[in-house]
Amino acid sequence: MNQTELLDQFILEARDCLEQVGQRLLEVEKAPTDTELLNDLFRQVHTLKGNCGLFEFKPLERVVHAGEDLLDRVRNGSLRYSNDIADALLEAMDFTVQMIDEIEQSGQINPAADGRSQALASALRVHLSAKAVPAEGSPTSAAQVVQVPPAPAEAPAWLSRIPQALIEAHPEATAWCYRPEPECFFKGEDPWLLALKAPALQHLCVGTQQPWAPLEAADCYQCNLDIVGLSDAPLAYLNEHFRYIPEQVELCEVATLATPGQAGGATAAADALPSNATAATAASSAPVSQAADTLHRRALQTWDEQIELLGRPGTTPGTLQAVRTTLRHLLQAVGEPGQVHLTALAQVDANASAAALQQWAAQHRPVRALPTDLLLDVHASAAFADGTPTPGTPSGTDASRRHPGDDGNHPKVLKVGQEKIDRLMDLIGEMVVAKNALPYLAQRAETVFAQRELSREIKAQYAVINRIAEDMQHAIMQVRMLPVGTVFQRFGRLVRDTSRKLGKEVALLIEGEDTEADKNVIEALADPLIHIIRNSLDHGIESPEVRKAAGKPAQGTIRVVARQESDRVVIEIDDDGAGVDPDRVRRKAIERGLIPEDKAATLTDADAVQLIFLPGFSTADTISDLSGRGVGMDVVRNAVERINGHVELSSQLGKGTRLRLSLPLSMAVTNVMIIEAGGRRFGVPMDLIVETVRMHADDIHHFKHARTTVLRGRIVPLRALHDLLSLDHQPTLNEEGEHAVLVMRLGGENVGLLVDQFHGATDIILKPLEGVLAGLTGFAGTALMGDGSVLMVLNPKELV
Repeated sequence: MNQTELLDQFILEARDCLEQVGQRLLEVEKAPTDTELLNDLFRQVHTLKGNCGLFEFKPLERVVHAGEDLLDRVRNGSLRYSNDIADALLEAMDFTVQMIDEIEQSGQINPAADGRSQALASALRVHLSAKAVPAEGSPTSAAQVVQVPPAPAEAPAWLSRIPQALIEAHPEATAWCYRPEPECFFKGEDPWLLALKAPALQHLCVGTQQPWAPLEAADCYQCNLDIVGLSDAPLAYLNEHFRYIPEQVELCEVATLATPGQAGGATAAADALPSNATAATAASSAPVSQAADTLHRRALQTWDEQIELLGRPGTTPGTLQAVRTTLRHLLQAVGEPGQVHLTALAQVDANASAAALQQWAAQHRPVRALPTDLLLDVHASAAFADGTPTPGTPSGTDASRRHPGDDGNHPKVLKVGQEKIDRLMDLIGEMVVAKNALPYLAQRAETVFAQRELSREIKAQYAVINRIAEDMQHAIMQVRMLPVGTVFQRFGRLVRDTSRKLGKEVALLIEGEDTEADKNVIEALADPLIHIIRNSLDHGIESPEVRKAAGKPAQGTIRVVARQESDRVVIEIDDDGAGVDPDRVRRKAIERGLIPEDKAATLTDADAVQLIFLPGFSTADTISDLSGRGVGMDVVRNAVERINGHVELSSQLGKGTRLRLSLPLSMAVTNVMIIEAGGRRFGVPMDLIVETVRMHADDIHHFKHARTTVLRGRIVPLRALHDLLSLDHQPTLNEEGEHAVLVMRLGGENVGLLVDQFHGATDIILKPLEGVLAGLTGFAGTALMGDGSVLMVLNPKELV
């Protein structure tokens, strides 16, 4: 994979992560104690941070890293989630989205973004020091690699591997111990190279984590290194260098170490820590029983999970090794009560079967309480709650891949670029055109060349090709289908921010997110729906005080529902706000010169509220960033009608407002009625047609230059297509003296179109007009017919 392909993959995966992060942030704000939500949110941010490490996008990586640190503190219970933290994380996510957009456009990040990146990272890290765990010494998040114990602290055992003279010669140096995961080679890591490249390296020595196995039993793909080094670089530089493997590195500032006679009890506590723990601190004499109890419960939970894992069929050797490592770390974390079991575990044969190891684990399950003077960073030693891999657990084994409810049979997802799907759609369109040419060939074979047998064979072959083409068309259209939830997801953030800005309390309820429609329809929905939600927040939902005075709950509700009806998608947005005041709408329409006063007085209340769709209409008294410019609902109707949809509005004063959007499932294939006028053929979209009728000339009434008729007890205005298109001919009559009338539904009223002839319906691939022809609003586009001719498709909404 070249650099460009890797970058494209990064952008695609980053957008997926950000979509999940945005959704989870809003959900966590509603349920800040939901462990599953917090863990899932942390996993998404952790994945995004890891992906950023593939490229030199420092401003982006800095912000994501700070967000991960903050979330890690929240999920391990040492920091309470608050609105301020939510605001900081959401602002950081917005910045990340902007950076991804910039990377997609230019392949790099503007250096000017570095300043804002540092400000956002600092704003996130402020919360890390704002609230501390109730213990002496502030705990540090797991992603920070090091937590320096309160000085003076006893030197760790591994420090003795560095010559004392060298330590004395570098009193301000930082010592570190790096124990790579056994499966690190499978992750593309090179521990030795990473150690050699440590900044300001002064000393390096290598040992083994476990005694080497006999040569015939050795596994060359398992890393067994134990690397100790000494660097003169500042602690922050080493944190940055080891930022992707913090759980495998232990750092120690030489200047903070106690002399041999100090802190006598600290050594035992340090020795009790797991070999790869990144944060351990001896607390003061004040007990921290609550934290210890929590750790104990989580440790036992993880122990039981390992027993369950061993009971699954088909356990691989890699999984067995990972379980042994996890059990060893848990026993080390227990401290003194686990020493006996730790010794017993070392005596268990390394090649023991899953059943034997499971039996041992069940018999040696630690039951004594943890010491109350020891705090561990749970994330650093094991994934006690969220299922993330335990340090030392190979990522390719069942232990790290399985999640609760994962049966391993989920359908595989293949991510394909949008342009490839569009290309397939273009090809199927060409196939439809080629397929439609076969009936013309069959007709010519019979009428021109008198080859009836050949004509029948062509028709038979056409039936086969038609079935295959329809199946292919349906399959490709299914690929293009997306759930409307992809648009709905952004509403949560919109409602949250806007309601807080307006000082209102609003709950958003969404139903039917899984309803699917063509991607072009989904993309066209975004702006109209955002306009509607903003109008509901600004004009619909009242302030808490007004709602209480009206006998309503202080919190308003906006409800968005999507469902499929026949071949259309219906989306309803309703609120329980103040509703639309028809009298006020009439006054505003008159003030803005949008409707004469005498006509406004004749409108019913139901018709009056429809005036909000007029261009330039607004009921806002002042212009703000939310309303007052008169471009809201007019934009909504135009955007929806542009994709062959329509909008219906109903409102009840004091009770609320409902908007109903009816949209086509797909815009890829259009069904049209072919009509003829003045010797030319045109197409009319079928979704606008009510019926086709034959109307006798005597039943058509003329009033000045207008034509009307009475159809099914209602007056229907008539328009001649010849006049609308400035054709030389006038509508023709058939032998019975009847006109062909195409009745359409436009703007809530029926309108009849006088034409010469009907030629049936057909499916076409509509191509929009381009270049200078794009200004012809009376035409929706063109379509290539089977006989090679081009069909002009009308846009009656603009034409009539």
